[in-house]
Order: sequence, then C-alpha cells, then structure tokens
Amino acid sequence: MQTTSKTPLRPLLALWSSGTSPYAAVASGIACLWGPAHGGANQACLEMLEKIHEDGGVKKVGEFMEKVKDKDSGVRLMGFGHRVYKNFDPRAKIMQETCRQVLAELGLENDPLFKLALELEKIALEDSYFVERKLYPNVDFYSGITLRALGVPKEMFTCIFALARTIGWISQWKEMITDSEYKIGRPRQSFVGSVKRDVQPLKIR
Repeated sequence: MQTTSKTPLRPLLALWSSGTSPYAAVASGIACLWGPAHGGANQACLEMLEKIHEDGGVKKVGEFMEKVKDKDSGVRLMGFGHRVYKNFDPRAKIMQETCRQVLAELGLENDPLFKLALELEKIALEDSYFVERKLYPNVDFYSGITLRALGVPKEMFTCIFALARTIGWISQWKEMITDSEYKIGRPRQSFVGSVKRDVQPLKIR
C-alpha cells in the first residue's frame, strides 16, 4: 500500500535530484507527512479527545457524536475511517491493546482520554450511521494517547511517525544520487487549458 510519505512523489524527486543533503531529504519527507490527513492525524485525534474532555467528558460523547452526524455542524470525527481498510483496521485493535498496556505500566489505567476513546468506539460500532459508512477506528485513534502517556509532546508526533520511514527515504535518496545516469529532475507538464483567452481591460475587471 502506498501513502503520501512513501510514494516517490514528483516534488521529492525533484528536490533530491538537486544533490541535496540527506538532512534535507529527510526534512522533505517529514513535510509530506505533516498535516491532519496523514502523519498529523494522531495529533488531531488527541486534540479532539482533549476538547471533548474539556466540554464534559464521557457524558458528552453521545452529544458529540450527534454533532458529527450533522453535516452542518462542522464537527469532524478524527481517528476513524481509512482509504484502504474498509472494515475494522486490524492495526487499531493492536494499538488499543498496546495503549491499554502502556497506561497500566505507567499507572494510568484511569486515563480520561482512553475512557473517552473507548466510549467513542463503542458508540460508532453500534450506530448504523458510522457502520454503513464504514467508519471504524484506525491506527491513529489510540496512538496519540499512547505517545502522550509516554511524555512525547504532541507537536513531535509527526517526527516520531517519521522515524521508522527515514531509512527508506535515505535509501531512495542514496540510490538516486549514486546512479551513473543520475540527472537533475525536470518535471514536465502538459497544458490542457484554453489556447487563447481575451484579456479584459483593467477598468472592467
């Protein structure tokens, strides 16, 4: 399965082909991870749980889920759904148990965010709205709680996510620049827009 941070994207290849250092190569890979749609998803999920906790905790979960179902509310359910796994993400089950074990080891069995996460999952798995849309917990749902319990600042979650991928990025970078036929990348585009367009005078723009 290819994802944004693993696919040799054209911008990354163009950057690496300039002969950049491995530090810049890794930084560019991390930049592809950043954001709530991929590498920053566990941070976004943790912040969602923190917000629910501030608003009243477990007793407010049902109300929150109703807002999620209201497309006009602007409330999003983070940590659910996956582009490839259309049923329960198998990694999520492992991560939930890992999270439980880590919290127990640290004496945090009653972590309020973990309780919130379990309640959110329970409601989603029993509600036809989420089941019909195949919105099941993904691997990001519990990983943020685990990293937080270990003392990792949430602003560093993406970097932790990137650690396991750096060997692949560096290997690909090295393979590229040591290729005897290596050349600087010059991405090309085929223009498919209008060949000619009239320019309106400034006064009527």
